[in-house]
Amino acid sequence: MVYEVFVKQLDGCTYMAGGFNCTCASDAMWLYRASQGRVHTSSCAIRTATGDRSGGTNLSQVQAVNAKLGVSGGRIYRPMTDDLLAQLIATGRYGAIVQVSYAPISGTRYDCWSGNFKGNHAMYVSGPGAASGTWRTADPGADGRRAGIPRGYQDMPSALVLQAAARLDIGGRPLGFGKVYAYLTPPDPVTVPTPHRGAVVTHATSLWNDTTKRWTFNGPNAIKVGTKMEIRSRQFPKGGQACYPVTEGSYAANYPGYYVPVKNVRIVV
Repeated sequence: MVYEVFVKQLDGCTYMAGGFNCTCASDAMWLYRASQGRVHTSSCAIRTATGDRSGGTNLSQVQAVNAKLGVSGGRIYRPMTDDLLAQLIATGRYGAIVQVSYAPISGTRYDCWSGNFKGNHAMYVSGPGAASGTWRTADPGADGRRAGIPRGYQDMPSALVLQAAARLDIGGRPLGFGKVYAYLTPPDPVTVPTPHRGAVVTHATSLWNDTTKRWTFNGPNAIKVGTKMEIRSRQFPKGGQACYPVTEGSYAANYPGYYVPVKNVRIVV
């Protein structure tokens, strides 16, 4: 599962004007991904935690805030190659704050500043886009605040993002072709799916419905002895009993999304 949230930079922050908080907003999105949804914060909260009220912020400042929040393991690259960034994003297991010059983006359909901004900026890349050659990208300015301003995540051409990254102004000169300043999240954990198993009902049984939080198929409607179903072998406490999730499959097409008590079935496959 990819943890993803959109955080805008123009959030009315009184600590520091939102126009300077693109890195902080991008970091709030980074944090949500890196913490697997545990840390959900705002651009202003990140900015306040830096203790800095002078202009923009840098990647080291937000990295220090993240460490105080108990989220570490990411890596800052100054720079990395655009090929390496592309390879990591392609896995779907990394998010990244990417620092860019907005000049190549200004005036395009992805522009969140109506052609009025061409300076350095930070954006968050969540992973591959739906179309080949695109990245799912969140410009913190994409808050739909008026007509013509994008809202939320956009599938931006990766080539455009990398062009903007190469033109990042570092001390009066562009970073350079093929280079990117970026802050990568730790890789998402690899989850091993619980195996599906065949089971047979050994005692007439009700099923727990997790949506209604009630037992269903009660009394005369109980699932009969000998009924075959497909379950996931991981156990969950439901309605005061240890239960297996019933899966939709060859054995249980009629009972998807329910839970069956462990004591009432026998695993047969």
